[in-house]
Amino acid sequence: MPTASPQIALTYFNAPGRAESVRVALRLAGQPFEDRRLNYADFGALKAQGALPLGSVPLLEVDGLVLTQTAAMLRYAARLGGGELYPSDPLQALIVDSALDTFNDTLSNALLPSLYERDMEKKLAMRVDFAAGPLARACAYVEGLIARSGGPFLLGSSLSIADIVIALQIGQIEAGGLDGISPSMLDAYPHLKGLAAAYRAEPRIAG
Repeated sequence: MPTASPQIALTYFNAPGRAESVRVALRLAGQPFEDRRLNYADFGALKAQGALPLGSVPLLEVDGLVLTQTAAMLRYAARLGGGELYPSDPLQALIVDSALDTFNDTLSNALLPSLYERDMEKKLAMRVDFAAGPLARACAYVEGLIARSGGPFLLGSSLSIADIVIALQIGQIEAGGLDGISPSMLDAYPHLKGLAAAYRAEPRIAG
């Protein structure tokens, strides 16, 4: 007998943020899900109730089981879609995981202090340090991985969960969405820009 499709709900703020890559991966996997979007009052109430296991979102609820960690959610979504977005080859999976964690964790954690800084002068100074340090190192690293594969994606022609995360973050920079970080800094990374362009042109994304 065929396995029943899981009942899935994704909880996050009404914004792209850390949940957007999971939303995209679930849609690409053809998996229906409830997209629960919180305002800050909702978030505060859930936190006060102890409904957030680690005190943060996104959360993925699968048949009533509440789980956290976006990278784990992305791999789960890939498996629901038959594994197309996550390679079975160990080395290719390692490449995907390494690039994914570089953008999803290393960069996000490095950027976080400036997101909470209210003084614009201090925020911009922090962004200069972020762009010259963690961002430049991450971009150079992943640029080399894409070049190795021939592009346009991390593993060549196959879109992976890492490509989704990378493309969304590169797109944010290209759109000028981060104060103090000029889109021109990406000119040194043509493969990263090419990955983001290929992602946007992918029929399942563009459509």
